[in-house]
Amino acid sequence: MSDTMEPQLLAGLRAGEFPVSQRLAYLDHAAVSPMPVRTANLMAQRIAALQDPSLEHHDRERLFEEAQGRVGRLMNAPAAQIALLTNLGEAMAIVANGLPLQPGDEVVIPEKEFSSLVYSWMLQERRGVRIVWVPKDGPSTQLARIEAAIAPKTRVVAVSHVEFLNGFRHDMVKLGALCRARGVLLVADVTQSLGVLPVDAAAWGADVVATHGYKWLMAMHGIAAMYVSEKAMEQIQPTVPGRSSVLGGFASLDFALDWHPDARRYQSGGPNWTGAAAVAGSLSLTEEIGIEIASKQAMSVSERVLEGLGQLPVTVVTDRRPEHRSSILTFTFGNPEHDAEFARYAKERDVWVGLRHMGIRVAAHYWNSAADADRLIEAIEEFTTLHRFSVTSLSAPCVGQVHRGDIGPRSSC
Repeated sequence: MSDTMEPQLLAGLRAGEFPVSQRLAYLDHAAVSPMPVRTANLMAQRIAALQDPSLEHHDRERLFEEAQGRVGRLMNAPAAQIALLTNLGEAMAIVANGLPLQPGDEVVIPEKEFSSLVYSWMLQERRGVRIVWVPKDGPSTQLARIEAAIAPKTRVVAVSHVEFLNGFRHDMVKLGALCRARGVLLVADVTQSLGVLPVDAAAWGADVVATHGYKWLMAMHGIAAMYVSEKAMEQIQPTVPGRSSVLGGFASLDFALDWHPDARRYQSGGPNWTGAAAVAGSLSLTEEIGIEIASKQAMSVSERVLEGLGQLPVTVVTDRRPEHRSSILTFTFGNPEHDAEFARYAKERDVWVGLRHMGIRVAAHYWNSAADADRLIEAIEEFTTLHRFSVTSLSAPCVGQVHRGDIGPRSSC
């Protein structure tokens, strides 16, 4: 098979699993992903079992374990080290609250990170913990700046593998090596990469890897996954215990806090069985395709968009270096009003993209095709002709400026 999906396979995938592709050029997976047909059918079965408990034949437990196994394989991590939770914020709270942080300890975080990665660490300021913000060089977070921010009191570096604003991808192998050399825990948010790009918790040497399920995993809200290394488990104590956290389960009435020896200790009460089933169903499709082929297909669509943008009066605000590219890219017309107007214009033409602080965000998944990229480029051409934009009339945005709603210190332009 070629590096990308064969046209016949891709056409069959789009028609069979993503019928929305027949109408929409959907390029907003960094916000939320459409659910494959197989997963929607599985959801109907699970809802039927909720309506009629006689239809439940331990399928919920089987699908839960399938979800753990498939997430683990995507992360290159043991299934036993995967906890299924409700969202990324919960995962970060479990880690931040469970670590024995002391007054004066520091947590290093790049500025303009996603809020759910950040807030739990900010809350540790009430324990005397200090957040050290890593400034950006334009749209990028440089490893050298992270290294410079690490000090003797640093306990954690928390980053997104792929940053949500413009798709900047960190070199996690180098970052992991840096953290190990300094004796610092590496906590990685892979919400914007797991399911569309290769993720390797073992190769990274990551201590925690967490993700939500409604984006590239193509599942739903209310389900998330978190890997915790055995080394990190020795430090992160459970802080939201329930019957699922302990060996005795709900049947034990001695209430002994005998934690599960694996990541189940971080699962509290009754889990989101339906959400876990959605993860299991959607990742069965990802496994059939293979993450390497899936990644190359998504990247090929993203690159086609990037190539088309080169001839248009827009400014790309994504790091173009191959080692830092992802299937997400961002461009701008030069001011927020034009960006917002284009997002509406494109949506009216069934071309779906995102709108974030740095501009228009394009996020291609493996089921997207070159035709989707072409429809976006055509929409931009029509829009620029309508408004008579020209390349010389545009100025680059101040990507160092933090707009209202961003997390991190404010910097001047």
